[in-house]
Amino acid sequence: MIFFFISFTQLLASTQKINSLQDQLNAHKEEDTIKVNLLNAIGFEYWIVDANESIIYGKEALQLSRLLRYPAGLAKANRIVGVAYWAQGDQNKALKYLNTSYKIYEKVNDKRGIANTRLNIGMVYADLREYERALQNYDQAINEFTALGLKSRIATTFTKIGTILIKQHKDTKALQYLTDALQMHIVNEFTYGIAEVHNRLGILYLSKNEIEQASYHIQKSIKLGREVSDIDGLTNNFVIHGKILRLSNRLDEAAIELNKGLELAKENNLKKYELFAYEELKELKKQQSKAEEALTFYDKYTTLKDSLFNSDKSKQIAYLEFENELDIKNKEVLALKAKEKTDNFIKLILILGVTSISICGYVIFMISRQRAKKSKQLSTKSQELLESVYALSQKDLENSELKQKELKRQLDFKNKELTSYALNFIKKNEVVQQLQTTIKSLKKSPAVEKDKLIADLNKIIRKNLSIDRDWEDFSRFFEDVHQGFYTKLKLKHMDLSTNDLKICSLIQLNLNIKETASILGISPESVKTARYRLRKKLGLDPGQEILTYLIQLEQE
Repeated sequence: MIFFFISFTQLLASTQKINSLQDQLNAHKEEDTIKVNLLNAIGFEYWIVDANESIIYGKEALQLSRLLRYPAGLAKANRIVGVAYWAQGDQNKALKYLNTSYKIYEKVNDKRGIANTRLNIGMVYADLREYERALQNYDQAINEFTALGLKSRIATTFTKIGTILIKQHKDTKALQYLTDALQMHIVNEFTYGIAEVHNRLGILYLSKNEIEQASYHIQKSIKLGREVSDIDGLTNNFVIHGKILRLSNRLDEAAIELNKGLELAKENNLKKYELFAYEELKELKKQQSKAEEALTFYDKYTTLKDSLFNSDKSKQIAYLEFENELDIKNKEVLALKAKEKTDNFIKLILILGVTSISICGYVIFMISRQRAKKSKQLSTKSQELLESVYALSQKDLENSELKQKELKRQLDFKNKELTSYALNFIKKNEVVQQLQTTIKSLKKSPAVEKDKLIADLNKIIRKNLSIDRDWEDFSRFFEDVHQGFYTKLKLKHMDLSTNDLKICSLIQLNLNIKETASILGISPESVKTARYRLRKKLGLDPGQEILTYLIQLEQE
């Protein structure tokens, strides 16, 4: 039983919140939004304890939300049910509910809900081995979490990305993402997240055959998983720990851990971990020279594997059908919206036409009456005076407009020159990079004049790589167009470095990350990092754009 592996105290701690919420639910007799929120809260807490219960509570919240026409409850309930189906391995149902949740969150403009649901959709695509689509969703979720300042959710997304990178055998990048996620979770004291990262690090080091490191992380994950009663994580960790012990030739201890994992997998219908346990128990019995027992576990392994293979194939087919249906529905919705937009536009044109004709008729009638009246009252001299005043005012207005146009033309010209100057950096650095590539090729060439050619090319590079001097010229030119820009920045933000000022001026020119990277001679990732640090120094809110802030500052 589970109680053999997880102490009663630990289970009590994990279910205490659920029991408290259920007591509140039982005491609440009204069929209202409060009840919906309680049902969703209980479904959420059951995610890592019992996915079946999570689905039951989520669907009850879903039904009541529909009756009450409560969009927030409807969106949350769909997400609860979707994630629970994902935990059970039913990715197609998970996608159905999560996509519905996402659309409702978009409709009510709940940015946190949108970001969380996008992360969940990425998790489903990852299980379907649609890694590119999963990573696209993860990247977008990170941008949304960053704008909202939700560091804990960013860390969770880093963990999911690290998991995909392990499967793609991109160990260095995976380690970087997982290390960052672990540090962020530790700062936020998020036990479940810390346990999950230790599990992934254990898997990563095991794949690299670094047994001691793998053992350390898996044991840490087991300890933390017990604290939060993470049944899924514990089941996986017991089997992995058993494998580590088997590889360390500690066979009796390995058998204990593998049987723990197998029992938990069977009790909680976690087929993928049950399959993993059978495979490891087969290898263990082979090492113990127990051929008959090894064969028994092999038979169980192959039978379950065939079953899961057929199930996966069915799910893949169902997923493709679901995607086709989704595409068809989206096209139908777009067509209806386009038709509705066209119909509304035609109605608007007709209304405006009728209104315009009526107004014009009335205006013409009133003007005619006024003119008839004034022609009798005003003398010829008065008329001439009025016409003279009108002519003078028109002339002044024309002169003013001409001046404004000339000033705008001069400013546009200067901005174009400034942008051209900035883009010259890009072109110049591209030339230098090409020359450097040529040098590398020449070094490998056995040509007689190789050394002379290399020396000549290096002279060209030294001549063109006058970045600092070019930057001084650029700064003077920039200050001519945007007078007082650097002074205002430094007065308001005294801790800005020279590099920060460079980035600010390039943002002010509305250059993209790639162009900025080329000008500064750094990678696009380094530009992203520099912009992130700049946002902190400028003290911007999560949703506030740097360009908008700089324009406002310049206009003060």
